[in-house]
Amino acid sequence: AERLEVKKRQQEIQRREVFLEDQYYKTNELLNRLDLSLPKSDSCQIANHGPESTAWTRSHTYKQTLREDENRRLEEMKQEQRRKAELMEFKQKQEEEARIRAHQNEQRSYLQSLFIFCCILRVNNAFLDRLQNKMQPNSIYQPGYSGSLDYLSNGARV
Repeated sequence: AERLEVKKRQQEIQRREVFLEDQYYKTNELLNRLDLSLPKSDSCQIANHGPESTAWTRSHTYKQTLREDENRRLEEMKQEQRRKAELMEFKQKQEEEARIRAHQNEQRSYLQSLFIFCCILRVNNAFLDRLQNKMQPNSIYQPGYSGSLDYLSNGARV
């Protein structure tokens, strides 16, 4: 019974050794695959590739590399959003300036039309006043005056 007990212990120890060797082999195989899939940038190199590097160190380095990549991607997205916001702001400013210019041109055009209308009105009034003065020989005609002289003393027009 004692020999059987010793034999069982030896078999258990041998089984554990085989299991640990197999586990070590599989772990190294997995870590080697992870090493191959890591990006090869200067800031993300694993310092020690030898068998003395632990699985935790490799795992930690891999996770850190993933975090750095994610942070870099997020920063790029933020920069892209900033560029888009600046572009939108620039476009809005351009549109506002274009609206202001169009409004100013409209006002300028309106004022020019109003000025032309006033000039035409003044010329027409002067013409009508001269015509009226020619038709009424006994009215007081003052050359150079373009306003109407046909007002009665109470302000009513004739």
